[in-house]
Amino acid sequence: MRDQLQRVYYAEQGTDRRRRLEQGSARKLEMIRPGTKRTNSRDQAARGRKYKRRKDKSDWAFYGLVVMAVLLLFFYSKVRAAGQEDMARDQALYYREQVDGYTKIIREELADRGYANSGITTTCIIDGQIRTYRIGIHHERLNRLAEEGQAELLGALEEIPFQMDGVKTELQIIL
Repeated sequence: MRDQLQRVYYAEQGTDRRRRLEQGSARKLEMIRPGTKRTNSRDQAARGRKYKRRKDKSDWAFYGLVVMAVLLLFFYSKVRAAGQEDMARDQALYYREQVDGYTKIIREELADRGYANSGITTTCIIDGQIRTYRIGIHHERLNRLAEEGQAELLGALEEIPFQMDGVKTELQIIL
């Protein structure tokens, strides 16, 4: 069969190009073995479609992997941020407990000096690594006290130690 096809091809080789192109489809028909279907051209198209489908699937797989990687990075950053948030919250609670203990000592000292129901307000200012707590004391009798008496009271309260690294305290009387 192959010999016959080669003979037909070589026999047509002597004709001019235009004639060969006109006879191309007829020659293709002659080259098809008897008993086979005429699906060669369709097979070529089907192969192209299969390749395209395979390529589309690989494109989808690539895009899926990219989306998954982006989601993983997003959730990883969220978990990391949540962990840092927990640490910051724990640190803030620790400092809050320390300041509450300090204000309790100040309340006791004020009660010993006759200002039992004094109000104490605490304001925290964070500047880098340094925390400054402004502790304001207010009482009706403190308002009527002379400036020298107020300064003496503040001097006595400032002697109460509050020893923590990176923490400053400022006491003031709020009028």
